[in-house]
Amino acid sequence: MPEIKAYTDSYYSMTWLGPKGYPENANSGRCYFTGMLGMLRHFGESDTLFADGISGDGFSFRWCPAWGAPAFNGGKGAFHEIWEYTPRILGYESHWEEDHEGGFDEAFSRLCALIDRGVPVQVGLHYSLLLPYGAMSSPRLAFQRSIMKETGFGHHVVVAGYDLDRRTVTIWEPNDIHEHARYECPLDVFRMAWEQASQRTGDTYKAWPYHHPWGGQWSLHDGYGPYLMVWVEPDRNPGWDIGQAIHHSFRRNLKILSGEYPKPYALFGNQWQIPHWETGAPGLARFAEAVVRGEVEDALSPTGERRALFVFGNIPNHGVLGRRGAAGYLARSAAELEARGLDAKALREASARMHRSSEVFQALRYESDLARAGVLLTEIARNELEALDAMRTGWDVVRTL
Repeated sequence: MPEIKAYTDSYYSMTWLGPKGYPENANSGRCYFTGMLGMLRHFGESDTLFADGISGDGFSFRWCPAWGAPAFNGGKGAFHEIWEYTPRILGYESHWEEDHEGGFDEAFSRLCALIDRGVPVQVGLHYSLLLPYGAMSSPRLAFQRSIMKETGFGHHVVVAGYDLDRRTVTIWEPNDIHEHARYECPLDVFRMAWEQASQRTGDTYKAWPYHHPWGGQWSLHDGYGPYLMVWVEPDRNPGWDIGQAIHHSFRRNLKILSGEYPKPYALFGNQWQIPHWETGAPGLARFAEAVVRGEVEDALSPTGERRALFVFGNIPNHGVLGRRGAAGYLARSAAELEARGLDAKALREASARMHRSSEVFQALRYESDLARAGVLLTEIARNELEALDAMRTGWDVVRTL
């Protein structure tokens, strides 16, 4: 019955509570990254907000008018780019694997071997199949299950144990509060969910019902799997230097916030027919202007109903959580400058602006009226443009690290 007991102290929650509190308004998101933050904390990086912000995820914005789906996070590229970059810049070695040649037997053997070494593993799967088991220990998941129809959504969780005699795996739900995040799932159910993450049935890809409407059709999830697994090796490079890490990541984050990253061809568009994209703080400002002008509509569900973009889409949760990490990263970077006798005023200002952006995103999460949402988005964009200006000023100091 191997289990990484110490993960209970390393687990990191990205849950914030709305007006109705827990469990109804236990808002969360960014499951693709929460588990990795817990792993990094497990192996020694105690400043989780710094680790979050160094990824670049919380500095990002992207929107395509043709598709009408804004994403308030995404870093420089796809998820695996975040999984690879963040541990490396923090002095760790990371891995991500999928679609093992030996199928489930090989993948599960590798998973068990990692847990035997004390390494927790993030996996991507068809979470609808696990939801009934999570609901047994989590009031939030129980509430979520009660209000859902036929569900179909992909999700990332952390596996921290297994019991071959009882045929169970120990799951940590990344988007809950600590006391309800751990539960056990039957191995057979876990296998089915892990395999179905590919969303491929027969000779075609098949969307899961009620998985985030996209232009009147149910959508596919992130496209990883089967047997997606992400982990961080325990030992930090003894030669790692935080000054060098800030130097490199700051320039990268500056490019993300300015909209230079991600490049259009990295946004899952056809590189030969790239549609128009808005990115970074300037792109967010243009998106806000489009909302104010009435050019953005609520999401069209395949059932024919319009669903409030910033309520049912759950989109602002990523803004709340990502900007919180961005602000924490900038605050830690400022402290490192000050410790070296350098001027950190610009970084302190940038941190305050990103923190304010996070706060306004909390109001956007519950705004169903697009006209009022436009006002909130305008304020968010203004704060992030000011953060961008401050970061450009601060770069002259950071580059000396």
